[in-house]
Amino acid sequence: MSNSDQNPSSTPDPYGAPQDPAAGQAPQAPQYGVPAPGAPQAPQYGAPQAPAPQGYGAAAPATDPGKTLGIVGLVLSILGCTSLIGLILSIVALSKSKKAGYKNGIALAGIIVGAVLLVASIIGGIIFLTAGGALVNDLLETCQNVPSGETVVWQGETVTCP
Repeated sequence: MSNSDQNPSSTPDPYGAPQDPAAGQAPQAPQYGVPAPGAPQAPQYGAPQAPAPQGYGAAAPATDPGKTLGIVGLVLSILGCTSLIGLILSIVALSKSKKAGYKNGIALAGIIVGAVLLVASIIGGIIFLTAGGALVNDLLETCQNVPSGETVVWQGETVTCP
């Protein structure tokens, strides 16, 4: 008797899996996510949800999010006229880095340099305005007794009085 003459349910499985004699086939392995026949079904609400992403990037960023902003803040802090903007950007960069769990020395340097140069700019501006005010007062005192439109020599310069 050949194998083709035999009943398929009585043919042994070469892999050793038991066969279902009623169906004439080997039983299927259970599939994950598919309920077994006759098992109670969980209620479905709304659209099916996609599984949560696994792997890299979801929990923590791969790079420091405040690094580039810290560099920009430091550069702007060094420039005298933009030290306030650089100081603010450096503070934001340091805050972003801390929230992500990184240390950002560049942003810290931008904060220090920006603060020092901002204070120096304020002090320099006050000195400049005070000295300029004193010069204007001295010029006005010199021209006080001179008629308008006359020229006088003031600190080695010829000046027309207002």
